[in-house]
Amino acid sequence: MPAIQFSPNATALTIAGSDPSGGAGLQADLKTFQQLGVYGMSVITLLTVQNTQAVTHVEVLPASLIRDQLNAVLTDIPPRAIKTGALGSADVVRTVSENLKDVSCPVVVDPVLVSKHGHVLVTDDVVEAYRTHLLPLAFMVTPNRFEAERLTGITLSDEHSVAMAIKRLQHFGARNVLIKLGEVSGRSHHWMNGENPGSRPEEARLFESVRMPTNNTHGTGCILAATITAKLALGETRPHELAAFAIQRVSEAVAVNTHLGHGIHPAEIRAMSRGDAT
Repeated sequence: MPAIQFSPNATALTIAGSDPSGGAGLQADLKTFQQLGVYGMSVITLLTVQNTQAVTHVEVLPASLIRDQLNAVLTDIPPRAIKTGALGSADVVRTVSENLKDVSCPVVVDPVLVSKHGHVLVTDDVVEAYRTHLLPLAFMVTPNRFEAERLTGITLSDEHSVAMAIKRLQHFGARNVLIKLGEVSGRSHHWMNGENPGSRPEEARLFESVRMPTNNTHGTGCILAATITAKLALGETRPHELAAFAIQRVSEAVAVNTHLGHGIHPAEIRAMSRGDAT
């Protein structure tokens, strides 16, 4: 395994919830940052009681405490890229958005609204807060299929509906959109907007990868968005290159047989040398 080589001044901040089992949330984000040679920082938005089998309790932190954490980080070690994960309430979404509106670095929004299995995690006012306050700040937003449907009100049934959902998310303000559509005919599908902001809906681009028969998928959404954030911190800004690299890294993470836990095993991103990461 190659030794981790940190890139000077490559710093990234995750604003997310805590997974005490370490497979998802800010723990997965920080591990991903480190494995890619990026110095990671975190602002905790909520505490969960969870493991690989279930989430049994969620406690959202007061917005004032989240604001103070953000202020402490942003005024001391400015990040070169920021990721948001689970925010938990409309008040927290608004607070985070207010504190990020003047940052100069790119923001990756992983809208934790609906689980990969379709279970609704937040109320409608949180969805509206994302549309109104956070998406306009997003360099890239990375919803799963159900989150994209909830944010846009469009049922994703074919290529055209996916393209229209991408355009609607861009209408809300997100510069780039990467939708994790899930398995289609035995392959994992991700859809992304065209290279140009004014591209027609039909120009959305498909990324395909082999769908592995594995149970090592806990935290894959976090790893995808965190990888994109780390690459931004390292200086990569081309959306399609960011997406392709992150999708490949998730595929590699899923292939690692951790056999940890009695439920959905955590995916495990492995270290890369500085040359590979950059």
